[in-house]
Amino acid sequence: MEIKKTDFLVIGSGIAGLWFAYRTSQQGKVLILTKKKDTDANTNYAQGGIAAVMDKEDDVKYHIDDTLKTGDGICHKDAVEYMVKNGPQLVEELYRIGIDFTVEEERLSLTKEGGHSHRRIVHSADRTGAAIEEGLLNVVRSNKNVEIDENSYVVDFIVNATTPYNQDIVGVLTYDREKESFFIIQAKIVFLATGGLSYIFEHTTNPPIATGDGVAMAFRAGVRLANLEFVQFHPTSLYKFLVNGRSFLISEAVRGEGGKLRTIDGYRFMPDYHPQAELATRDIVARAIFNELKKRNDEYVLLDLSDIPSEDIKKKFPLIYKTVLSFGIDITKSMIPVVPAAHYSVGGVLTDLTGKTSMTHLYAAGEVSCTGVHGANRLASNSLLEALVFSDAASKNVDIEQISLRPLPSKINFPEEIIYISDNTYIEIYIKKLRWIMWYYAGIVRDGETLKKGINEMEKLKKEIYALYPEEVFHVRLKELRNMLTVGTLILKAALAREESRGLQYRKDFMQKSDSFKKDTIIERREHEIYIH
Repeated sequence: MEIKKTDFLVIGSGIAGLWFAYRTSQQGKVLILTKKKDTDANTNYAQGGIAAVMDKEDDVKYHIDDTLKTGDGICHKDAVEYMVKNGPQLVEELYRIGIDFTVEEERLSLTKEGGHSHRRIVHSADRTGAAIEEGLLNVVRSNKNVEIDENSYVVDFIVNATTPYNQDIVGVLTYDREKESFFIIQAKIVFLATGGLSYIFEHTTNPPIATGDGVAMAFRAGVRLANLEFVQFHPTSLYKFLVNGRSFLISEAVRGEGGKLRTIDGYRFMPDYHPQAELATRDIVARAIFNELKKRNDEYVLLDLSDIPSEDIKKKFPLIYKTVLSFGIDITKSMIPVVPAAHYSVGGVLTDLTGKTSMTHLYAAGEVSCTGVHGANRLASNSLLEALVFSDAASKNVDIEQISLRPLPSKINFPEEIIYISDNTYIEIYIKKLRWIMWYYAGIVRDGETLKKGINEMEKLKKEIYALYPEEVFHVRLKELRNMLTVGTLILKAALAREESRGLQYRKDFMQKSDSFKKDTIIERREHEIYIH
């Protein structure tokens, strides 16, 4: 099996991975692995923006307070303070290296989103993620110390272990889709930036690549995870129409500029649920929509933009305007049919303020990680900021001059004989079933009985899949399905363990918060079992 060697191995090509590569390229050789095209990441689909205190009327204390309030009691305050204080200078640096942020009157344009007390959302019209992605790709592509391997699917970590709780990552096992062969990459430092997992839900704003591979690999290797029960459902995705297999997101900034939510018969319902109405945090708005749909037996609600001038809609939201128009809806004249969709994983691989995980030489940042910044609920547009700040922190913490390539283990944990399959018809059928299970049993509103049924359904599905496809059978989509099984089960079990309603976790059978759960849900693998504490 071919072996490649590098100083820094970056898994994923969103903002976290690209920024870490940009920073560490000054220290050594960087190899970025991405399982599809280098722009296919959740970063690329982030419409709203990146939150940072850039206005003289704003202050870091307000941003900290807004984040803590949204996080509903379990944010790591030190992580929040670190992110908010270090964010503005890094956003300024993004602008200086060429990111095409919107500028008005020679200053960065700022908008407002739900949960924010001030205008602090730096944006590039309504395609901020894409602008950041494109800008950073241009920077790293021009760097002779950085190499990007597309269509490289990371199968698993390779670790040296003295004990199950003292492990050191030495590389990864990877499958090259073009060469149709496996190879090993040895690295001094592995940086995990695989992004989100919300494609495991039937309705989602995430692309089909967001299958939770990073979380699943980390769990199998014994790395500590946290807070996977907290999945954020974006309140407003376009009803019925899909774009490249995902629900099209209608940015929260649309409500920040004056968009109103109405039932099909025209009633504006959000003032009934919260004093901030449409500018309440995402969990509140999503549950309000869910409640109205259930109460009225409707399939969608309407987002009314009539208070926003037509020219402002086209100027500030050109992507949304053009995309929705392609489906026959002119949002300057008609209301937009919207429904909630799974959007962002608050939980993930547990890290400290420098991106360190519980495994030696493994760092993580971005949506795959859990820094504690978001607590039980993410404040809008804090995600790109978190990815930027903590990937930067990780890059400052590593010193590869003190690290040598560690030897590979004598045996790699992978079947000796591989059976390759090309037909994935049944795999897609199983993926569709799994996504339905997650949406039905672990959706916006949960209860213990439903979660237990979901766990049982996942176990039955797992047995069925492994009976048809034993471990030695390989197809990239099959591996993604297995990762989805792992992550889905972890979410269900974490949600069952948290017997309260807090932030994004809403339990009908435990409606109140409990002080006994004012902490992270820590998840570990012990002796092939899931251990939650």
